Order: sequence, then C-alpha cells, then structure tokens
Amino acid sequence: MNPRAAIDLIATVTTPENIQFEYRIAGPFRRLPAFLLDLVIRGMIVIGFVMLVACSGVITTLALPNSIVPVVFLMLAFFLDWFYGLFFETYWNGKTPGKWFTRIQVLSADGRPVSAYQATIRNFLRTADIAPYLSLELLNSEFPPMYGIPTGLVAFSCMAVTKRFQRLGDLAAGTMVVVDQRVWVPPNVQFEDPRVEALSQFIPASFRMSRSLGRAIALYAERRNRMPTQRRIELSSIIATPLMHRMGFREDTSPDLFLCALYYREFVIKEISDIEPNARSSRATGSPLAVEGQGAMGDWVTLDASKLDSSKLSASALGASAMVAAPPPILSASIENLGDEPLSTGGNR
Repeated sequence: MNPRAAIDLIATVTTPENIQFEYRIAGPFRRLPAFLLDLVIRGMIVIGFVMLVACSGVITTLALPNSIVPVVFLMLAFFLDWFYGLFFETYWNGKTPGKWFTRIQVLSADGRPVSAYQATIRNFLRTADIAPYLSLELLNSEFPPMYGIPTGLVAFSCMAVTKRFQRLGDLAAGTMVVVDQRVWVPPNVQFEDPRVEALSQFIPASFRMSRSLGRAIALYAERRNRMPTQRRIELSSIIATPLMHRMGFREDTSPDLFLCALYYREFVIKEISDIEPNARSSRATGSPLAVEGQGAMGDWVTLDASKLDSSKLSASALGASAMVAAPPPILSASIENLGDEPLSTGGNR
C-alpha cells in the first residue's frame, strides 16, 4: 500500500491549462490555533468598542439608559460571530487574521479562490461544527444552566472521516483548508520518439538545472504539440542553443529534441547514473557531440518542416484538452544563470 495514500495530506489540483499544483492539507491541530486567535481578536474588538462607547460620554450625552451597553455588546458580538469570517475570507483570499498568522487559507475543493457564497455557507455552519455545547455550570456551580461552552466534536468527527480534513461547513461549501504554500508539479509528459531517450544519454551527469529553467522546460514539453513547427523551433532555440554550446553538442542538433531530452533526463529518469559510451541507444546513429560527431550527421540534425511533421516527435500531457489557445511566451527565463540553482524533483511537494 502506498504510504501516501494511507494518510493523504496532499491535495493535487489540475488547472484548466493542465498545470498541476499540490497543496498540503491543514489538519485540525493547525486550524485550531487560527480559530482561537480569531476568537481572541473578535473579543478584543467587542471589548474595545464597548469601552470606547462607555468612555466617550455618548450614553450620557444622548441620555441613554445604562442598559444599552449590554445590548451593544451582544449586538456587536453577534455581528462579528456571523460576519467576521465571511468578510475576511471573501476579500482576503480565503484568510482571516488568525489564518494569516498560522499560514493557512481556505480554497475551493478544485483549487480556485473561495467565493462569497462558499464563505457564507462555511461560516454560517460553524455553529453546528462547534456543537455539542456544555453547560456553564461546569465552570462554576453558581452559573445558570446555559449550554454555551463549545466542544467542536462535530467538526473533529467530520475531519477524522474525510480525506481532506473537511469539517461540516467545508463539505457543504465545497472548500478545503490548506497550508499557504503552493508547490508546482511538473506535467506528466510522454514521448513516442526513441531519440529523446537516446539523446538524454549524452547530457553530462553533472549538469544541474535551476528551478526556473526546469519549469520553463517542463512547460515547453507539455505545450509543444500545440505549437506550429516553426514556432516550436524558434522557442526551443532560445534556451537550447546556449546549453548545447556549453555541453559541446553539434550546432545542427535539433533544439526541440534537445529540450525534450533535458525534460526526460530531469523529470522522467528518477536516478541518473554515469552513462557509459557503450550504453548509448542503438536506435541513434552517430553522435550529437561536436568532437565525436564530426562528419557524422546521424539522427540529431534539425529537420525541415515537412520531416518534422512526420517524425513522430510528439508529447501528450495527461488530461490535456484538445482545444487550447495559442501558448504564451513561457521561455523568458534568464540564460545567464541556467545551471546555478539545483532543481529538486523529489521529496515532499
């Protein structure tokens, strides 16, 4: 059994552009401090407002009865209890001051920002989530038998039986609470052309790409099939040309094929070992390296448009839509720092 499936603390969300993000689910013991902090903030607002009214002399000036103070206290407490979370989660990207301090936020179950309707549903059901209530007599025997001490057993029970630790309000509103740290996941691209795997064997094992370069190459590999052939060559040359020059590849090596090989090496092959010259694929003739391949054109040259269209050099991302708009300029990464910062493709995402 996959240990990650047993206790799934990661929610994977795929955007309409077929870009995957992983969110770490916020558990009950991370959400509880945020709830208590918001409770303290609401109490401070109520107490501060009542003290301001009492000290300002408004009651005396308007000849209001002293009993108006408890009424104002209860009205303000009621208003904050019902609309405090609704206001902040709607206009502050799913966060309240308590959630902001503990670095968590509310999102829709599909990863979109929470809407006003969803914030209303989840906040209005908080009263049910913190049930059942205990009697005030537990605190002091002289207190009246009022059930006003929340236990939150309903919320904890719902979180215990749902994969994303959703309380009753989250289930009704279609929301989830996540740690405020979005992690990009490279797209799952598959290549049919055997030259991609063969060419990846010539990339030096010591080469480490930066995060920005890895993301640019991954986005290119995922979107390349949606581009015309000439546009594909134009975009891939921006990054591939300086890299091929640094690694000693021949100038006639296809930049599109080279970026696909970089993607295959970085994201498909999990553990890269030192590649022996004899282990190179038998499907490829010649060498793409400038020193070894002088006079041997082989299979690595840049083909013309007609040959490229029939070369089976294709990549398909899982779940990609057939109707996609023209790709944006995704290869704007800095060329000067292509290999400075290693890109980690494993571990906790």
